[in-house]
Amino acid sequence: MGGSATSFGVLGALQVRCDGAPVSLPSGRRRVLLAALLVRANRPVTADALVQAAWGDALPADPRSALHTALSRLRAVVGAGALRAEPAGYVLETDALDAARFETLRARAGEAPAEHAAVLLEEALALWRGPAYTEFADRDFATAEAARLDELRLTTVEDRAQLSLELGRPAEAVVGLEALLTGHPLRERARGLLMTALYRAGRPTDALERYRDYRRLLADDLGLDPSPALRDLEARILGHDLPAPAIRHRRAPAPPRWLVTGTAFVGRDDEVAILVDVAEQHDLVTVTGPGGVGKSRLLAEVLPVLGDRVGLPVTVVELAAVAPGDVDAAVAAALGVDAGTDLQREAVLEYLGVAAVVLVLDNCEHVLDECRTLVVALHRRCAGVRVVATSRHRLGHAHEQVLPLDPLPVPVWGTPARTAELTAAVRLFADRARRVRPSFAVTGDSLPAVAEICRRLDGLPLALELAATRTATLGLEPVRDRLGASLDLLGEDGRDRHGSLRAVVEWSFGLLESDERLLLSVLSVFDGDFDLDAAEQVAAPCVVAPVATGMARLVEASLVSAHDVTGATRFRLLEVVRAFASERLHEAGAAREARLAHLQWALLLAEGAARDLTGPAGEAALARLDGNRASLAAAVRWALRSSHPEYAGRITGHLALCLHWSPDARLYDLIRDVARDPLVRRTRAAALALGAGAFAAVERGELDLGENLATEALRHAAQPEESFLAMLALGISDLYRGRHDAAQAWYRSVLAIEGLPPAYRADVHATLALLAGYAADLSTARDHAAHSRAGAEATGAVNTRAFAAYATGETLLLEDAEAAVPVLAAAIARAGRGAAHVSAVARIALLSALTRLDRHSEALDLAGPLLHDELRTGSWPQLWTTLRILAELLVALDRDDTAALLLAAACAAPAAPALRGDDVERYRALEAGIGGRLGPAVVGRIRALAPLLPRVEVVDRALRALDEVITTAGHRADTG
Repeated sequence: MGGSATSFGVLGALQVRCDGAPVSLPSGRRRVLLAALLVRANRPVTADALVQAAWGDALPADPRSALHTALSRLRAVVGAGALRAEPAGYVLETDALDAARFETLRARAGEAPAEHAAVLLEEALALWRGPAYTEFADRDFATAEAARLDELRLTTVEDRAQLSLELGRPAEAVVGLEALLTGHPLRERARGLLMTALYRAGRPTDALERYRDYRRLLADDLGLDPSPALRDLEARILGHDLPAPAIRHRRAPAPPRWLVTGTAFVGRDDEVAILVDVAEQHDLVTVTGPGGVGKSRLLAEVLPVLGDRVGLPVTVVELAAVAPGDVDAAVAAALGVDAGTDLQREAVLEYLGVAAVVLVLDNCEHVLDECRTLVVALHRRCAGVRVVATSRHRLGHAHEQVLPLDPLPVPVWGTPARTAELTAAVRLFADRARRVRPSFAVTGDSLPAVAEICRRLDGLPLALELAATRTATLGLEPVRDRLGASLDLLGEDGRDRHGSLRAVVEWSFGLLESDERLLLSVLSVFDGDFDLDAAEQVAAPCVVAPVATGMARLVEASLVSAHDVTGATRFRLLEVVRAFASERLHEAGAAREARLAHLQWALLLAEGAARDLTGPAGEAALARLDGNRASLAAAVRWALRSSHPEYAGRITGHLALCLHWSPDARLYDLIRDVARDPLVRRTRAAALALGAGAFAAVERGELDLGENLATEALRHAAQPEESFLAMLALGISDLYRGRHDAAQAWYRSVLAIEGLPPAYRADVHATLALLAGYAADLSTARDHAAHSRAGAEATGAVNTRAFAAYATGETLLLEDAEAAVPVLAAAIARAGRGAAHVSAVARIALLSALTRLDRHSEALDLAGPLLHDELRTGSWPQLWTTLRILAELLVALDRDDTAALLLAAACAAPAAPALRGDDVERYRALEAGIGGRLGPAVVGRIRALAPLLPRVEVVDRALRALDEVITTAGHRADTG
């Protein structure tokens, strides 16, 4: 094991991983010694200190010899090169310690803009699995460091909440602060932040109540008063002296920021101002111009300002790599809208009919017709949506406002040196040249060559950047001379001629070393982003030179772009570069070898993720899966085309084993199609692929197909995971059909499978708990929920822990709603983004609990975002359940008319689940109460209207009612 491949975790129980896989570390002295070395990682620890840590007062006869033996055994775990002896002691060298990464992320967050800082702190907090140095926190060698790290974690939670307030997201801050104060009620900073967040969320009464709780706690336990600062905050809340931002619950949740290069933005100040003004005034704006002129970069710079100006979140759809026919799928994926391949356009329109956004369509030129028809549909059906597009040609819509973007001005012949130096093209060239050679400067001697380069490249920003990066190795004059006078990029009318930008890419490619050219060619097999590990694995069979060095040179040459995604560097090729590099790969005769290496990498990724999601490394596995969806799908498609059906079956099979991870619609369809492929069925992966296809088909609502595939999978199954997937699909299908007894039988059969990972067993127990709850068998439900919790906690699998908590919360909800609330909140927190389905169902249950407990303010905060998420994912059975619960809430808030509409619409909706158990009588009583207050005539009219309304309009009315209730409550709080 090399040190670079071995990582260590101390933010929780001591953990060692090699190449992402857990390494067994037996309890005893080796474990203690490793912890003692990690407390002072990369610094010497004396032999005496290590002996004291490992043996304490019970010293062996020869302590030094015993220590030497123990450390020799430890080297087998950490790698011989990682642990070395120095005169001052023993040093464990590592750059992969989670505590160090935690502090690095904190430091970076302190220097980042608020939005990025919030992401960095989220990543930092996600590293924690429990108290620092859990099993050693009471040992002398670890006590101080464990306490320091634990305090830093609490401070980070507070810092994250502060950022939520800065970003105008008080409800987000409330969730984290309430959880923090539950375990640490005397943290005054957190208390003050919570009071502020509640006030700004339109809940001043709750803010004052939290202050009074704290004051009573201090007085009763400590005989103290709150600090003057907190007392002053209370006075300002009483005096409404803390301005609360306008409540805009109709806004859809904002997606992550569009990632762009960190280089300076030069020469476009006027265009920025014009674009913001035009986009604010028009619903459709298209920025046009030749390839490489900087359309996408201009828009990326404008979006934060534009989003604030129009008060809407922004969703970016990058179309450069999207094939004709796939625009709807790309838009759906960017919005997070989940629908079958044939229904994606309708699903997008349905969602955007309710959720107002700025929709960016970037690089439309090769899919103009699809973009045009989409924009027409949006204009007709989605009044709250603004579209900003980039394209080499206008879309051709009647209401389109076109903003042409020209190349940067270049110095004309005879321009005075001082004026020439200030032209935008020269300034951009100089900035990019300094990026690779900091000493570069435009002087009287160098200006003529710079100006000539700018003229020959017609001021085209991408071409200027590619040329500027070569000056570090070639110098100005050689760059100018190699360009050649014939390389003008633009025609007389300012349009790019065929192959113009490609000519610059070819020129820049030709200046690379041979190993760098081959590396760039190999990288063209990636669809979308990739990280350095992926590049190294895929390039290994073809490229002899160090990949990391080559990547650095390609980034310097601007042929590969690098950007930061929550603390990790990811790379991508511009589409024009990728297309060119792909051609070179085929010319070199290395295409098949590179594609096969990419396929093998994808298989290792899928297998590793499936394995890691059954244990404590699940969060990292989820991040890898989400970051490589496009490449995984591309690998499977190539495997099917290129006579590697077994690879396709193994990849899709292991993706299906990633429990509670949700592939998008296209990947679900691909998993199903692999199962139906006759060549796959003749491989050793047949059973796994068939089970995966069955699971995918059932999740997409194709129950008959799913049952047929699962039955065939069982005939082939020889391994535990193969039987598990098939039985799981059959159980879910019966559950969806309402055949609960049959579903229970399948899940009990799963428990009988020998050799099944404990995480899968825990998941099955959770489902059996839910089924028992549906049957009102509380004793059995409690028993399965307990088994699920115990198994989930033992494995540490994050998704399984979330599902177990949800099942426990649902079981508690049957008899004690108050007790269910914190358990369901914990399930939601654990589910995060990785188990979206678990998060959704847990939030529905929590909404029900809060409504029954008359905790109306909290229920209102939860309901709007939940409805948006369910609409986006097309989860209509869940959405109708949510609308029924919302009807209960609205009745309690004197909105009988809207409540009656929601109940009538749910009653008429085919996708609405049938009411079960106590719900039947509860909703019957609710409807009777509404009828008594509104009268039979009004209720009759509402029931006649409800089936005629489009379902999205029912959701829209529910959201409007929420807005009105929240606004009224906020007004009363402000004036009361």
